[in-house]
Amino acid sequence: MVGLTLSRMLMGFVDFVVVSKLNSVDALAAISPCTLLLFAVACVGMGIAQSAQTFIAQAVGRGEPHRAGRYVWQNFILAAIATTASVPIALNVHIWIPWLGHRGKMDEHVIQLGVEFMTYALWSIGPITATAGIESFWNGVSKPRVAFVGVLAALATITVCNVVFVFGYFGFPAMGIAGSGLATLVGWLVRLVVVATPLFWRSIDDVYHTRRAAGFDLHTFWDMLRVGCPIAFQWLVDIGAWVVFQWIMLPPYGPVAQAAANIAFQYMHLSFMPALGIGMALTTQVGNAIGAGAADVAIQRVYVARRLIVGYMGLIGVLFLLAGKPLAGFFTNDALVIQHCFYMLLWTALFQLSDAICVTYSFAARGAGDTKVPALLFAIVCWGVFVLGGIVIRRALPQLGYNGPWMMCTAYIIILGVLLWWRFHTEKWRDIKLFAEPAKPA
Repeated sequence: MVGLTLSRMLMGFVDFVVVSKLNSVDALAAISPCTLLLFAVACVGMGIAQSAQTFIAQAVGRGEPHRAGRYVWQNFILAAIATTASVPIALNVHIWIPWLGHRGKMDEHVIQLGVEFMTYALWSIGPITATAGIESFWNGVSKPRVAFVGVLAALATITVCNVVFVFGYFGFPAMGIAGSGLATLVGWLVRLVVVATPLFWRSIDDVYHTRRAAGFDLHTFWDMLRVGCPIAFQWLVDIGAWVVFQWIMLPPYGPVAQAAANIAFQYMHLSFMPALGIGMALTTQVGNAIGAGAADVAIQRVYVARRLIVGYMGLIGVLFLLAGKPLAGFFTNDALVIQHCFYMLLWTALFQLSDAICVTYSFAARGAGDTKVPALLFAIVCWGVFVLGGIVIRRALPQLGYNGPWMMCTAYIIILGVLLWWRFHTEKWRDIKLFAEPAKPA
């Protein structure tokens, strides 16, 4: 699962690296806000789809793997709904992207580059949703290798397509940043095909009923909405806050500061994406243990995962402190961008350990089916401290520059880590029952 999340990070990393070779500060300023905005749009469907992992993991723990197929098919239906809902968003990108950019006083050329990227990338909402649900199935049944192969295939595809489409090879026109958006779409389509194909194998269907459970099941779909909507809401408030950060808070400081922040975001991914992989594994482990009626084992799993995640992210924090300028220099030769990125990486280093606690306990709660209260905590702290606090400090203390919003981001993650730790250790999750009826064999 760590390999899966690392490879998933590299899909966006490839976009960023190839676009950085255009030698344009404006393109460097545009690419990360656009990829983040894409996931902000996709996170509603993805959040609901990922609830399947909780149900499937607990069903496997109960000795009922045959339940898993129902959740796979509800995810296909969810993806169809997400695709339909995304059509008007994709068709009107030339209207709402400039509107959003102008709210944050973003440079006109940066806005135009964002429109070019999103014109193609937004059509990947359906494949992203379907892939999230299917990968949740493979993670839930402890077969993440399938999802890993899928993301490796997508990574190879997106690498080749980025180079071909952005710079124009093999008869294709040079599309610039728009080519990166098209490569994103093709990569997600390939990833979906690879992870979906084994669902139809007889050996998989015999155990998990991935073929025979085809069709809409209202009860199962409602279960996914009940647990998944808080997950989607949590994602939306979290990613939405970063969208506000990139599209509203940072643009007044100019394209150089935006480019520096986008480089810092790439290294933040290096920090938390492997941690998310451990968190995904933890969700399955907690779900299996609770499904088997072994809540104390679930707690032991949390402690093991916490040590791993805190240890890894702590080391990355030290790297940010000691090697900020060389890290920034990998992407650009612009001395001013490197200097700004150095200071931003110092801020990210400060919240690495707290972010590790957030990852650990949010995924542990998800495995237990405790999604509503953590989502509420995310919303209150994220938008109360990070967003509102960032906007207020930018206006009240303009002399701080971009350090003001980064300061509030750090405060948000530290406070949230404490609250999520507290919530899990109240052990309210012990009272949550996802399945009312006793376990039954297939």
